[in-house]
Amino acid sequence: MIETGSLSPSSRAAALEKIPAAAHRMGCSTSQAYREIKSGRLGPLVKLGIRASAVPAESVDTWIATRIAEARAAQQ
Repeated sequence: MIETGSLSPSSRAAALEKIPAAAHRMGCSTSQAYREIKSGRLGPLVKLGIRASAVPAESVDTWIATRIAEARAAQQ
């Protein structure tokens, strides 16, 4: 069995995350995740159906990495 944590983001298969799951990983509310999508800092939003949307997991990873980099830059 392959652990996804050991794979680099570029070697993982493309995946989509529903907005509540992405928000949970980001440590924010679902509403804040939608605000991030609207502002262009997260996304693109992918419609899965009439009432279902998701974002690429890679964009969530990028958003998290950017927040970490900003926090580290602010400490220096």
